[in-house]
Amino acid sequence: RLAGILLLALEIAAVSVAEAQTYEAPLPAEIFTDPDLCGHAPCPEVMPGADSFSDRKGKPSYVDAYKTAANEKKLVGYVFLSTDIVDIPGYSGKPIVTLIGMDTSGRITGAKILRHGESVLKLGIPEEELTRFISHYVGKFVGEKIVVGQSHDPQGHIGLDAITGASVTTVAQNQVMLRSGIEIARQVGIITSAIRPQAVFTDIADRLSWDEMVREGSIQRLT
Repeated sequence: RLAGILLLALEIAAVSVAEAQTYEAPLPAEIFTDPDLCGHAPCPEVMPGADSFSDRKGKPSYVDAYKTAANEKKLVGYVFLSTDIVDIPGYSGKPIVTLIGMDTSGRITGAKILRHGESVLKLGIPEEELTRFISHYVGKFVGEKIVVGQSHDPQGHIGLDAITGASVTTVAQNQVMLRSGIEIARQVGIITSAIRPQAVFTDIADRLSWDEMVREGSIQRLT
């Protein structure tokens, strides 16, 4: 029985060490430059079911993820490195390097923190909290309005609880997840930008008085 308890403690310690390695984790330089992103990053972990990946493509860059069935490769999604797309600093002033998977409908399939410099997560806040936080994005559409904290518009927004004591980190990570996903979703055609008509200015023959500008809304009071 004692041996079993000791074995369990060693397993827990091993998991904790593995999780903690993402704090200032050394990453190969090739992960940021090599066309073969998935040769240096664990792409299958964020795109379950995929068995092959393309080289980097596009601007900003991403890779196609494929699943082979009946000797045919089927596109099942996309994998991208957050720092290829956005450079959003966390509380430490350094970006949180995140590998993100997204299916062909624009839903997050997985995310993995590869490196961060958030020292606040080493001072009383378990690093697993950040891993747990990003797991909430799995299954969500990248175009949804996701906010950290209680939403003032519950019908139009999805609220996620911040990590207590690390709210700056979670707000930054929320932007990393959504902005990265939206950029790639636009590039591959999942999200299309609405074309708005060009603004047309109305000619005014005479100068308006102060009261007339107030009535039409050109001048407003802000308290």
